[in-house]
Amino acid sequence: MKVTPAIEASGYGVSGEIGGLPRQTYYTPDGRVVKAITCIRDYVKKKDGVVIESGQRDANYDKGWLPIMPTELKPHCPHCGEWHDDQEGIDACAVEKQKRKEWGDRLAKKYKKEEHDDITTLKSEIDELKEMVKKLTEAKGGTS
Repeated sequence: MKVTPAIEASGYGVSGEIGGLPRQTYYTPDGRVVKAITCIRDYVKKKDGVVIESGQRDANYDKGWLPIMPTELKPHCPHCGEWHDDQEGIDACAVEKQKRKEWGDRLAKKYKKEEHDDITTLKSEIDELKEMVKKLTEAKGGTS
């Protein structure tokens, strides 16, 4: 909507300004603006079992979001959802994703074949057991 920037500029229309949870402005490496609730977490860093640092951090930075608008924009990768330094990185990511997909397809096909072989083996064993039970009941004098 065209009205939204004017409303936000006047100080209204942003959740937290007139009630609700306050939101902070973050920026993605490709320049998009994200307004999100801060996600403060406690952290502790240990080395050899000794605490060397502790405090609080904003977990939204773990998503790759930045507190200020980046000066050099990075392209967003549709394959992994991350940001790469250049188009070559995105192309390499696409190739890697295709390789992983092909490997997964081969693995699924292999296990499906093994599963089919197992089912066929079980069916033949069940048929053999039925024949044995039939012979035993006939030898005992029963009919089935």
